[in-house]
Amino acid sequence: MSAEDYFSKTYQVARAKYLAACRELRLQPTGFRAPDGPQEPEPPLVDCLRLGNPSASHLLVICGGDRKIDALCCSGIETGWLSEFGKANLPADTAILLLHHGAAPATGGEVPGAGAPPPQWEDDILAKVEERYAEYARQQGIDSTGAPLDRPADGDVSGYPGQVLDLLAHAMGPAADGKIVFIEIRVGTGPWGEAEMTPHHPLNSAGARRVRKWFSLPAPPEDDLQEIRELDSLGAGLRRRFPQADITAASASFGTYSMKSVLENLAARPEGRSIPETGAMVYPEDPEWRDAVWRSAIVVIQRVLTRLHAE
Repeated sequence: MSAEDYFSKTYQVARAKYLAACRELRLQPTGFRAPDGPQEPEPPLVDCLRLGNPSASHLLVICGGDRKIDALCCSGIETGWLSEFGKANLPADTAILLLHHGAAPATGGEVPGAGAPPPQWEDDILAKVEERYAEYARQQGIDSTGAPLDRPADGDVSGYPGQVLDLLAHAMGPAADGKIVFIEIRVGTGPWGEAEMTPHHPLNSAGARRVRKWFSLPAPPEDDLQEIRELDSLGAGLRRRFPQADITAASASFGTYSMKSVLENLAARPEGRSIPETGAMVYPEDPEWRDAVWRSAIVVIQRVLTRLHAE
C-alpha cells in the first residue's frame, strides 16, 4: 500500500483497512461499546490496540478529534503506522495505544459510518469562521443549531460513556503512574499537509512548555493572558482518569489550505454556481495531500517516541 491507500472516504472503509492492517500483524484490537448503545453487527465506539511492552510505563496514545474528518485522518495515520512500522521494535519500556473510532456521536454530528455531507465553504476565511464558531458552540454547550447539548453524566464526555472510558483507561495499564503522551489527530485550515501542534495545557504550565520544546514552537507573548479551553473529547476524558501520571497532551492539526486547492475547487464548481463544491478542501482526496500528511505524522510520532525518554 502507498500512503494514499492508507486513507479512506468513509468510516466503513477506513475501519476495514485498519482491521486488515491488524490481521497482517496477527493482532486483534479490542472493541469497546456503550452498554446501552448499538451492538453487533454495528462497529464499536472505539477499537483499541496496544503495541509494544505490555508493562511499559511510557505510553503514546493516538486518537482522533470529534469530527468525521478528524477520525478519517487519524485512521489513515494509524493504518499507515501499522503497515510500515507495526513490526518495528519500540524503545524500551514504551508502548503505543491506537484508539480507532468514528466521529463522536454527540458532538461530531455523525455516528460511525454516517455519511453526512461535508460542510460548504468558499475559501480559507469562511473555513476559519466555521471552525471558530464550532469551538465557541462547544464551549457554550450548544450544537451547530444553537440547541443545548445533553449534559453528560459525571465522568463521561459527550458520546463516550464513563464506563467505556474506564475500560479504555484500564487498557492503558502500568502507564497510570508513568509518562503518557496524548496526540489528538485533527484536520485544520493551515498549510497543505503540515502538522500544526497545539498544547492541551495552560499556557505557562510544564506540559505546554514541554510541547513547545519538543516541536520547536514559539513561546506565547508575555502579555498573552488567553487560556486555551480544551474541548471535551475522547482524549480529554481519558486524561482526567490519570491524576497521578505525568501527562503531555497536544493536537496535531493537518492543514488543507493551498492556493492550488482553492483554484482547483473554483474551476470544478458546477455550471451556474458561484460557490464551488468544496468538500475536498475540508478533507482532500489529493494523493499529494495524503502523502504529505503521512510524512508529517511520521515525524510527529517518532519525535514523541524519542522525547518520551529524554526528560
